[in-house]
Amino acid sequence: MDVVLTALASGRPLVPITGPAGIGRTTALTMLGEVLARHGAWVTVIRFTRTGDVVPVRLSRARPGFPPIGPVAGAHRDPEIARRAAAAVAAVMLRGEREALLLVDDAQWIDEDSRAVLGALVRRLAGTGSACVCAIRTPFPAHLLAWLRDLRGAALVAPARLRPMTAIEVARTLAAVTRARPHDELVARVRELSRGIPAAVHDAIEALRHNGAVRSAGGRAYLETVVRPLEFSPGKQSLRCVRGLRPEASRAATAVSVFAPLGVVVPRLVAEVLETSEPEAGALLADLCREGVLHRGRHGHSWRIPVPALAGALTAAMGPFERKQLSARAVTAVWADEASCADPDRLADLVAEAGGLIDPVRAFDTLLERATEVGVRQSWRAARWLATAIDLAQTPARRAASLLAYTEICHARGFHDRSLRGAQLLLTGFADQLTPDVAQELQVIAVRSLRNTGDEEFLRKIAESCRGWQEDPRQRPVTRALALGMLDRWGEVRAVLGGSGPRWRAGSATTVLHGSLLEAQAALWTGHSALFEGLPERDFSAPANVLSRVVCRRGAELAISRAAALLVLGDAAAAAELLAVEDPGEVPLGHRAALAALRGEAGLAVELAGRAATSGARGGDDIGYSAMQQAIISMMVAQGKLTAAREALTSARQARPRLGYLLDLAEARICHALGEGAAARVKLAECAQTAAERGLAVGTDLCLAEITDLALQAGDFDEAKRCLIAIEGLARTMPTSRVRLHAALIRSLVNADRPGAAKCLELARERGQPFEIAMTTEKLVRHGVAKPMLLIAAYEHLGEFDARLYRSWLRNLMREHSVVVPGRARTAVESEHLLAVLVADGLTNKQLAMALRVSEKSVENRLSRLFARTGYRSRIELSAAMQDGAALAGYGAVKK
Repeated sequence: MDVVLTALASGRPLVPITGPAGIGRTTALTMLGEVLARHGAWVTVIRFTRTGDVVPVRLSRARPGFPPIGPVAGAHRDPEIARRAAAAVAAVMLRGEREALLLVDDAQWIDEDSRAVLGALVRRLAGTGSACVCAIRTPFPAHLLAWLRDLRGAALVAPARLRPMTAIEVARTLAAVTRARPHDELVARVRELSRGIPAAVHDAIEALRHNGAVRSAGGRAYLETVVRPLEFSPGKQSLRCVRGLRPEASRAATAVSVFAPLGVVVPRLVAEVLETSEPEAGALLADLCREGVLHRGRHGHSWRIPVPALAGALTAAMGPFERKQLSARAVTAVWADEASCADPDRLADLVAEAGGLIDPVRAFDTLLERATEVGVRQSWRAARWLATAIDLAQTPARRAASLLAYTEICHARGFHDRSLRGAQLLLTGFADQLTPDVAQELQVIAVRSLRNTGDEEFLRKIAESCRGWQEDPRQRPVTRALALGMLDRWGEVRAVLGGSGPRWRAGSATTVLHGSLLEAQAALWTGHSALFEGLPERDFSAPANVLSRVVCRRGAELAISRAAALLVLGDAAAAAELLAVEDPGEVPLGHRAALAALRGEAGLAVELAGRAATSGARGGDDIGYSAMQQAIISMMVAQGKLTAAREALTSARQARPRLGYLLDLAEARICHALGEGAAARVKLAECAQTAAERGLAVGTDLCLAEITDLALQAGDFDEAKRCLIAIEGLARTMPTSRVRLHAALIRSLVNADRPGAAKCLELARERGQPFEIAMTTEKLVRHGVAKPMLLIAAYEHLGEFDARLYRSWLRNLMREHSVVVPGRARTAVESEHLLAVLVADGLTNKQLAMALRVSEKSVENRLSRLFARTGYRSRIELSAAMQDGAALAGYGAVKK
């Protein structure tokens, strides 16, 4: 709209609004007419049809306009006739003092006589302040292009070209639909499908949402990986440019949506489908090019539909059998060397669509080979190809091979229900086709998939040896132990593996790998770290297990499993060192999120966790999920995002993750942030009790440190001493760096040991985690065993990851100890923003006072200043503004 108003303000009498189909020309023209009519302009609107007829258009707010132009016989041959007709219209338009505008929609279809009259009118209106505004679809017809060039040469034209939506504009549209800030990957996907054409943008968003490919988490909207192909509705806006075409052209557009990748033979194939001659088919394709539906390149060697959303809508408009027939014809043309397809993925799509209508053996080989080559990089495509290959397989061996590849792809990308079905079918129906390595790996996939799909009843039956898939006595203990681990019964895992060690250690390399990992993890989670520390970093001495061409290296799996355990233990440096040598694409997003959280990279951690949730990693079998969520929620609390923290906690609990008692620690921190010390102590007690009942020790050092802090605040020295005894015992059997840090911290606090506090800070600095350093310093100073001046460094550490709430607490503590708070100007802005965030979260004045550790009177004064400065009159207005700003953050300024 702005570009049209700018062009109109130039004073030139012709403003062509140009752009491809779906760009919004008619919308811009209508909006312009409504705006100008409201401001007193005299507006007439007409529209030309494909046949050149003139149709008057009535604006909702406009008074009756002046008589429009129309075809005058002979005007294109005799300029004098055109001038007289134009003079008659101009005389009416220029009567009086009001600005008059003629708005012409779909001017690309204007007939030659009307065009001559319009040209003469434009010349007549020069310098009068009145104008003609024409919406013209590109590409221009040749005759219209010449007409425009002639008028432009006379300086009578001010073009207004409507451009595709930018990434910012697409993001704003997504934010309005999803009420969440869209991730860059989602924005890029919508732009890829729509090419920024507004009509196609809306269709692409609707198709992605309908397909389950848009998922919101933590206030962000992400692109989710799904198996099924993207389906567009055949009745949507993208097809408007095709609906008015004659039936043969519409059929040609539908056919070319399938045949386009085949290049030079497209006209011949279209002619074959339409049962017409190749020249006639070529003429239809030329019509489509003129309409902007199709693009012809390299002298007919390249054809493409420029907007993928339109191609998808055209394909959706076909019936399933017609799609199969056209795809089969395309594939047979390639296989018979009648045509070529430069895109192997598109060819595989056509083969999968054609299915049983083509040579099943060759189709099977094509799909399996291509799926193996792309692997998890294009898992949604590979899964579709392999699903078709399974149906095409003509021998048990080929069916087992394709089903195995399909199961692995689905498992790797988090399609758990599909991977479970595939693994069970292979184990029960194709056992004779499986090697011991493959059989063991499939049992692992099945057990993990059961956990991720929530079938705990089946897991319990496996754990109790009531159900299973294999009779191999070497594999059974490992599968049973894995099921027990999925149920968080780690003490029983140790007993099962310890009691059957000679059996499973005599099994395949895969059995030994999983058995050894489970044995070490069970020891670690129950408080004994020696066995885990003795694991090799990369591989066992047994030969490498190559499950199939799709599965990643076994060494990477071992390294990533070790890294997951290290992240649960809070050892960021060791985990980062292990993951640094791995292909980033093989490292689970949840592990990367946990690492970012430990490093204090709050924004990155939340983003990675959200992306992990959309890739199938939603708790379940991920042993590090609870620890990751606990770390991220703690960061949210530190930033003052208490509602987001509660939402994340609720979502995390719904996943029913392993080591789920760690989430009680996160909830305790939310309670503590709201000043609910008693509730926080209850949640911490529940955390410790649950861990003890399950015989688990991992993470209890965090719990003991928090209990000690709150107990000392409440004057409960007996409780603090009990925590000291517990942490000393844990440090003897599980002397990890974090356990040793918390042992030193609790010892210093309980014994008021200043030298011990210095040692504690030294351990924290060695671990190199800014958030941990800052909070350790704060506790030591608050309890009087460290120098207050250390708070300055802690304050700066908290500033690195925008921990506004905790910095506000630290400022209070610094003032108590007469330590000057650095950055006065930043402090004022930060305090105001924190207050706005907490108000938007719905906190009452009393809760605000508890959270900020100030009086209710102080809160009232701060709120008065905030409302006076921002102009908002209520909490509701402020909350709405904060939510809108959060949804669009990072995509340009938000208009208040």
